[in-house]
Amino acid sequence: MNTSFVGLLKGLLIALLLGLGLGVHAQQLEVTTPTELRATPALDGKILVKLAKGNKLEQTAAQEGWVKVKFGRTEGWVRLTHVKSLEAAAPAASAPASSGTNLAGMFSAPSRGATATTGTRGFTKEDLAKAQPAPAEMAQLEKYAINLNQAETFARNGKVVAQKIDAYTGAEK
Repeated sequence: MNTSFVGLLKGLLIALLLGLGLGVHAQQLEVTTPTELRATPALDGKILVKLAKGNKLEQTAAQEGWVKVKFGRTEGWVRLTHVKSLEAAAPAASAPASSGTNLAGMFSAPSRGATATTGTRGFTKEDLAKAQPAPAEMAQLEKYAINLNQAETFARNGKVVAQKIDAYTGAEK
C-alpha cells in the first residue's frame, strides 16, 4: 500500500480521535469471528487463548485496529474487526440534504436526529454524543484532498490495475 496513503489514513484517525476527545473505557464486547487472544497487538503475537464466536469480552484499551480485552482472568489483544460492542447503538438515518460534500461539511450544521457514521466501532453512544468538531484538524485534512482526475493519474503512473476481490465474509480461511 502506498506509504503516503497509509500516512493519510493514520492522520485521519489521529485527527478524528483528537477532534472527538474520546477516551476508551471498559465496555462489553462479543466475538463475531473465531479468533485468538494475543499477548501483543500483532498477528505474530503469542496466542494466549483461542476465542469462539459469541465469547464475551471486556474492553480496556484500543490501539491501531486492536482492542485490549479481559477474557475471564486472561488479558490480551484481539483484532477490532473480530468483535462488536454489546452496547445499544442509535439507528442510522440518511444525512440531511444540506450536509456538505467535503470533510468540513460533516460539521456544518448541528443535527438533533440520528446520523449515519462509519469508523466508530468501539465507541459508545455516550462517546459519540460528547464529540466536538475539530475545524483546525479538518482544515489540515482538506489539504490532502484530490479530485478524481488526480486519483486516476496517480493510479496510471503507479501502474495500478483494477482487480475483482471477493466480498469479505468475516470468516478466516
